[in-house]
Amino acid sequence: MLSQITYILLDAARMGNKIEEAKELNPTHDSLYRGRSEESLAVVAPYIFLFQHKTDFINWFMAKGWGDSWGVLIKSAYPLEELHKHFRRFLIVGTEDHQQLYFRFYDPRVLRIFLPSCDMGQLREFFGPIEYFIMEDEDKNFAIKCWLQNGILHSQKIRLPDFVSGNVKPHEPAQSSPYELQKPGIPSAPSAPSAPSVPGTPSAPSVPGEPAIPKPRPKWNMFDAEPSAPSKPSVPSAPSAPSAPSVPSAPATPSVPSAPSVPSAPSAPSVPSAPSAPSMPSEPTIPGPKPKWNMFD
Repeated sequence: MLSQITYILLDAARMGNKIEEAKELNPTHDSLYRGRSEESLAVVAPYIFLFQHKTDFINWFMAKGWGDSWGVLIKSAYPLEELHKHFRRFLIVGTEDHQQLYFRFYDPRVLRIFLPSCDMGQLREFFGPIEYFIMEDEDKNFAIKCWLQNGILHSQKIRLPDFVSGNVKPHEPAQSSPYELQKPGIPSAPSAPSAPSVPGTPSAPSVPGEPAIPKPRPKWNMFDAEPSAPSKPSVPSAPSAPSAPSVPSAPATPSVPSAPSVPSAPSAPSVPSAPSAPSMPSEPTIPGPKPKWNMFD
């Protein structure tokens, strides 16, 4: 299995000065950074190295770097230049709040979490020319092999001695279910759509049915102008106050004319015709004209 590996991504940030040692042992390498980043961030940059079997470089890496998250092994039939171009596409990613961050996919601790979280489209884009990745497990006595088949992510946990000796069948299904990533990430995600059942909560829209009930709208509903307006006519009920004109009943005082009992002023009885004024109180019975003091009309 180790003999089939063709490239390795190494992380200078994890290796420290050991990256210079790697460059001396294996001159066929290239930084994934370019321009100013390549110059100013050389000591923390990711590098892609050619990985050839039975070399001092491989023996050195397995003895010094395995288990310390130095990098990720790759199997690909493509030339180094193509892989270099491919991996440079993923160096920087954007966040939801529009920030740009360096993506450390070449760190096995990151890649172990990242791959199972991808959807089918992301997996196909990320794997591209890669046949499979191999990285150390949290337990350095095991390696994890990840590959894409029919758009589905598969993984296999391999004992380190078997990985080194090659005593593993190509793409052999994993026997340990915890490491079979058979893309539970993808199917499980669709199960999430079952969440759309949550839209069932829109049953709450039954609440909209309530608007039908509010025919009698409360007086404090400042947004319903129409009903509040008619409430004003209730104020005109105040015209009952015009009953005050009943004051004209005071003309009843014309009863004083009873004084005309003085026979000398019999002609005065013609004055009582004035009491016809009391007919005024009959006006309030006419709801048409409303008194001037009604400020609401």
